[in-house]
Amino acid sequence: MKKLKIDSLFFVIFITILGLANILNTNKPIVSNLENRALKTMPRLSLSNIVKGSFQRDLEEYYSDTFILRDDLVKISRDVNELMSFLGPDVSIVASVEDVQLPPVMQKDENETGAQEPTGDKTQEPAENTSPSGEKSEKVIPAKTPEPEKDYGDGPNVGYWMVVDGKAVQLFKFNKESFDYYAEILNKYNEKLGEGVKIYSMIPPTNGEFMQLKKYKGITDSQNDALGYLNSKLNDSIVSVDVFDVLNKHKDEYIYFRTDHHWTALGAYYGYCEFMRTKGEIPLALDEFEKIDLGDFLGSSYSKTLDKSLEKNPDNIVAYKPLNSHEFTIYKGNEGTRADIIDMQYADDISKKYLVFISSGGATWSKVKTDINNGKKILVIKDSFGNMLVPFLVPHYEEIYVVDSRFYNMNLTKKNIVEFVKDNGINEVVFCIYMEDVNWHKFMSGVENMLGE
Repeated sequence: MKKLKIDSLFFVIFITILGLANILNTNKPIVSNLENRALKTMPRLSLSNIVKGSFQRDLEEYYSDTFILRDDLVKISRDVNELMSFLGPDVSIVASVEDVQLPPVMQKDENETGAQEPTGDKTQEPAENTSPSGEKSEKVIPAKTPEPEKDYGDGPNVGYWMVVDGKAVQLFKFNKESFDYYAEILNKYNEKLGEGVKIYSMIPPTNGEFMQLKKYKGITDSQNDALGYLNSKLNDSIVSVDVFDVLNKHKDEYIYFRTDHHWTALGAYYGYCEFMRTKGEIPLALDEFEKIDLGDFLGSSYSKTLDKSLEKNPDNIVAYKPLNSHEFTIYKGNEGTRADIIDMQYADDISKKYLVFISSGGATWSKVKTDINNGKKILVIKDSFGNMLVPFLVPHYEEIYVVDSRFYNMNLTKKNIVEFVKDNGINEVVFCIYMEDVNWHKFMSGVENMLGE
């Protein structure tokens, strides 16, 4: 009993010291080197944010993101998880940082060494010209039946990374409420910005939608079906850019990283081409941009999983820089600093190389001023997927404004996003937010909060 009391006292003292050290630490990190992402900033304190509960949620996320020795604790946790892995060396499923359900029970497939698949009822399709009993029969064309209503998914296969043969695949779980919320927010923007501002919805899927591993298809929901559902909820004047279709046509190319959840610059280029075609304009050929090879890259999927097979199979990261004259400025509030749209200060660190695109994209807001005097001004409301898109837009616009809801601060700009658009004479807004952030209520609530309601 005495030893138990001493252990408890020691634990309380340790936690107290750690908590005080965290409070007194004024040098809070803004980027996680381990996870290769920007960290949450201190939320804005206001009565409306407290009433809505967003301040409390954001403060909790800020505290978690900036906790002292956080990267070291995360790495220790993942080392322990790796030791406890139950899927074997070739296949693993790893939870991402969001709160998600437990993975489905996996069992060994008897026909393939090292591969795993979920348990559950599965109907074996008979071979062509073979009856279910195995006897040969004449080929019969079944009568056409009405297509059943789309099932947008209520199963437990959400929010996980599956690592197979040196490649990380982000699994997707359709959440109807989240997609309704995304549509509600864009419809609000459409109403408040008015007829003079054209709105585009551009949602890059995760790489799980283009898996070549047919046997795992059943553990991830259809993102294309989810997009079809979403389009039925958006106002008719909002234009959806069909990124899925164009990426699907190029799925055998290097359009997604193996060790990172983002699309590659080639994938972003195909997304840009579809955006321009949707607008009725002609995209530039890829060779009309300067190609910059940045070498090996270990990205976010590796950082989240620390999987050894990913470490042995690094990506090659390439950037494409616009050739026309332009000035890129990042702003903290309304105080601007010149930067490079392909920022080579991050190019030497194997885990930070994605940050070269628009200087990590983590400013309060940023602006590209070009030599294209056509009066076209666009606002890109984005997550990190939009960082690779922006350089491709430079040859087409006089001014490009870039905002990430995680970093936009109305206390600093003194403007909500509607005022920002009108004061800068912006006539187009594109939401480039990838599938998992559309599916994440907390991220989209930040997009809504920029309206200042």
